Amino acid sequence: MFGRKDNSHTTHGQLTDMDEEIESKIKACQRENGRCMTSTSSRLREKYGYDNVNRVLCRLNKRRQRGNKYQEKESEQIENIFKLIFQKVNQETFSL
Repeated sequence: MFGRKDNSHTTHGQLTDMDEEIESKIKACQRENGRCMTSTSSRLREKYGYDNVNRVLCRLNKRRQRGNKYQEKESEQIENIFKLIFQKVNQETFSL
């Protein structure tokens, strides 16, 4: 407790070389097949461990979900802009 030093090293929050390798192999599989194949993920789990591969898969899934939400938000903003433009055009044509 007092005067003791914690000698444990954590890599939480940092990408390790192993995580980068796993991520690159998963992304290559997704580009080739449109999704991560079960055979690829099971092979990676055998080589790198269950927890490491699941952590990378979850991180990639979260990125994809966040990306989709941002795209939806931008498309809604663009749609609202077009609606406003069309409303103004319609008001001007009917007021003449």
